[in-house]
Amino acid sequence: MACNLLKNELFCWIIRTMAVSQRTAVMTGNMVLLWLFINTFITSVFVWSFLVTASVLAAIQYVKISPVNESRISQNILQLFAVDKDNVKSNTIFHKAGGFHAPENTLEAVEQAITMGIPAIEIDLDFTKDGVGVLIHGPKVDATTDSKGFVSDFTFQQIQELNAAANDVNRNKYPVARIPTLESCIEICVRNNLVVFIDCKSNPKEVRKADPNILTALTHRNLILSELGQGTERNKELWKKVISPWLDILLSWAHWSILWYICGNSFFLCNKDNVCLDHKKFWKGLGIRMVIWTVNSEHDKNYFLRSLNIPIITDGLYAPQNAQEHEN
Repeated sequence: MACNLLKNELFCWIIRTMAVSQRTAVMTGNMVLLWLFINTFITSVFVWSFLVTASVLAAIQYVKISPVNESRISQNILQLFAVDKDNVKSNTIFHKAGGFHAPENTLEAVEQAITMGIPAIEIDLDFTKDGVGVLIHGPKVDATTDSKGFVSDFTFQQIQELNAAANDVNRNKYPVARIPTLESCIEICVRNNLVVFIDCKSNPKEVRKADPNILTALTHRNLILSELGQGTERNKELWKKVISPWLDILLSWAHWSILWYICGNSFFLCNKDNVCLDHKKFWKGLGIRMVIWTVNSEHDKNYFLRSLNIPIITDGLYAPQNAQEHEN
């Protein structure tokens, strides 16, 4: 698998030769690139290019969010990254709380994850019309419930009347499930020492403001602006088809070079199709822990957990069609 040019052998050799941290090397490279861009395309006068560069860097320092100090990260979270090849469950995070085993983003799924000995879950958070945080993969309720419309158009009382198991593959085992609040989910998780990754579908800034000690992650997938996934084109308009690949390149570069610094991220969540060992080394050098999503095949699970020693986000330990043979 081809690796990003930012992490090639020359780059690593320069870092070792200069005896500086990778974090310092990347930020120094960013400053040089910024100055070259300004000096080439905005002004060639050294004094002005220096002042503009300094102003941009000062603005970045002003808006950036400081990462949570390593000493404040709980042992439960750190244990997720101590990969145990003999017990891969200890490095497994259930996507949507484990949609293979119970209706996704429900308390039933959370309790099932606890029963199965899973140490962490990922849940989706959206907000109702009256501002209540609920677990659902928004922005619409169509995919999982017996209703249609945007989550933000329902009050909490109205959304409680919906069946979160209506379209679920496990509806025979769980015919009815309700959309839970974030608070009710967190209560169960805290009580059972379950680590929670929250995917904020709206108002992520407000969630971070509510508690600056919340650890955040930078999520990345190649061609996110061009494709919906599996090669399906995202855009129909010609101008979007032309510009989106270039924007994808720019966005990918920003992920690897500057967004992690501005956002103060502690984790890098990378799509399973764009990973190699050098990627892991690169993010480790920045002091950021890597997690792979969404990994469902046994072959991929073994590769990431046993070969690369990277925690994974998965829909479950096994697919619903294989449930009977695992339960017997």
